[in-house]
Amino acid sequence: MKHDPSATLARGPTPWGLFWTLAKINTLTLGGGYVIVPVMAMDLDKKGWMKEKDFYDIFARAQAFPGPMALSSAILASTQLCGFKGAVAAFLGVIIPPFFALILVSGLVSTYGSLPAFKRFLDGAGSVVPGIVAAMIWKTGSKRSWTPARIFETLALALVLILLPKYSLPILLLGIASFYTAESLCTRSK
Repeated sequence: MKHDPSATLARGPTPWGLFWTLAKINTLTLGGGYVIVPVMAMDLDKKGWMKEKDFYDIFARAQAFPGPMALSSAILASTQLCGFKGAVAAFLGVIIPPFFALILVSGLVSTYGSLPAFKRFLDGAGSVVPGIVAAMIWKTGSKRSWTPARIFETLALALVLILLPKYSLPILLLGIASFYTAESLCTRSK
């Protein structure tokens, strides 16, 4: 039986539904924001609550907010879907699972951390993260219109970030501000 997104959209999300959806994602997903964000986008789209493209537009805005990007993205998306109650549900759905997971994992690591099977599990979970991050970069990058100047700017900034990792945050912020300023000046002059 095929899923009908319009039927789900007609009901719409509730704050409680958002809480459980985000809590489930944050409980079962390892790897941080770059892994959680694409899972959120796919799940909200699958439920018919928000198109994946719309979620990534929100994700782009969420990066301007301080704090974890998964939290900012969830709060902004949930605010759009259910208002203030949705924002509260998103906050709790994103924060509560990792809080309890940290308590549980710290107990497990202190008890079983030296076991080879436990170490292999952590290595295996960690090896999946680069692939998921690469998929997210590909999805986000494929939606951007690339010009030779944008390609050069992006590669140059990536190279500087690799060569000077100690200063990555100020370099990244300065680079982004410079690129947007240059692009807006070029657009105005045309």
